[in-house]
Amino acid sequence: MFSPVVQTKGASREAYDKAVDLLQKKYANNGRKLELLKSAYGIEDVLETVTEAQLKYAQRTEGSKVRKWLGGLSTRITYYGQIIDVLSQHHPEYVSLAWGTMKFLFVLVLNHEEMISELAKAVSRIADVLPRAKLQLLAFGTDWMKDATQCLYAEVINLLMRCLEWYEANPWKHAWKAFKDPYKLRFQDLRDKVDEKARRMDEMANTLSQMKINDMHQALVRMENTMSAHHLVLVARISGLEQISQQVQVTQILNGTEHSQFPSPVESLRFCQAVRRKRIGQFELNRTALLPRLQAWSAAESSSLIAIAGAAPTRFQTKDLATELVDLISAANKPVIWALNGRQPPSINKELTHINLLRQLTNQLVKLNNERMIAHVSANFNAPRVASARCEADWLGILKECLTGLPEVYLVVDMEILGKPSDENADSWLEFFRLLETLVSSVQGVALKVAVLSFRQNFIRSVSMGSSPASIVSLRGANARGGGPGVKRSQPWGERKNKKMRFV
Repeated sequence: MFSPVVQTKGASREAYDKAVDLLQKKYANNGRKLELLKSAYGIEDVLETVTEAQLKYAQRTEGSKVRKWLGGLSTRITYYGQIIDVLSQHHPEYVSLAWGTMKFLFVLVLNHEEMISELAKAVSRIADVLPRAKLQLLAFGTDWMKDATQCLYAEVINLLMRCLEWYEANPWKHAWKAFKDPYKLRFQDLRDKVDEKARRMDEMANTLSQMKINDMHQALVRMENTMSAHHLVLVARISGLEQISQQVQVTQILNGTEHSQFPSPVESLRFCQAVRRKRIGQFELNRTALLPRLQAWSAAESSSLIAIAGAAPTRFQTKDLATELVDLISAANKPVIWALNGRQPPSINKELTHINLLRQLTNQLVKLNNERMIAHVSANFNAPRVASARCEADWLGILKECLTGLPEVYLVVDMEILGKPSDENADSWLEFFRLLETLVSSVQGVALKVAVLSFRQNFIRSVSMGSSPASIVSLRGANARGGGPGVKRSQPWGERKNKKMRFV
């Protein structure tokens, strides 16, 4: 990992001070240069001093017409120098000495012009290198980069000191330096070192950038892994909250459908079971036609509706048969719901009888299919939808939703739960029977097996006269009070030993 990034001015000042320390030995005998270096705050101040000297020199020589003329003339004469050298070979005694002297002077002028031009380029180059070096030091404040910056500053200071020395020299020294130390001999090596140190810093910055990119990649991978872990935790929490919300919705559905004008299904079943136990051995049914029809109804793989038709003499057998159906189906561990005629409440709202009964069947189904109902809570099935149900069609739709996930469901209905038929509600029983027909024909993905039992002949005739898909089974029996053999609980329709109804 990288060391902490330091402040730009502090790092630059530190590198400058160390670069000055490196040059103290070299300028130990030059107090003026040491004083200049120590008085400057940073390397930018040294560069500014050299730039000012450069401007002063340019202003001093700007109006020199002789310098401009000599520069242009020396350039042209040197261009044609090879031709003149050929002429001097034919007349050496006249032109060699004069031409050699002139050529020497012109070379000095060209060297001087080259010195001015290249020094200006060098100072401009340093002005470009220093900001980049400062940014690199700011971005990568490592020991490696600090050492590289110190070395660069040392070479830059060395070059700037020579430039300053040249700019402050008098014209005669310029002429002598142009002959003795042209640019390539006096400054080229220092400029090459500056370029080398700057290139080294660029390469080091590139390497450190790749290392930082790799660190960033690793950090992103860790961040992605952390985010994935947090996402899993968040999904788990959201899933838990969603499940809790679904459980609350199902609880609200149960609470909203629990209260009805009818007694609870469990109480009605217990009441009917108690009454049946008292009547055991008092009545006998003709099982010959009943047993095969019930077996076929139970074994069917699709939804079906069977109407078990009794008569006034068999009204007790009809009621006991409904109770026995519920007991046998429950004993076979088959899902079953029921609507049995238990203790009737003091008054029943005839207009809401169907809806109240459908609400009670919904409550039983939700309890029976509780786990699947929790998972099934959605925009189509939720507590607000159940609470807003107003008509019979709404409750039929809710009943179909409650059947989701069940392979088969049995429904046993004793039509007496709707109350004794009268002129006012003569069609009420038939309307509810049609609702059950609609439910059986429209449900999908589940085998809904409905058994409707009644001893009311008017109702049975109404069902048989219509185009009902229901299968009608007639009960024919005799009152055998006190004499005939009893019917055991596990054998309600068959002979006690060899005929037995099974729900498997």
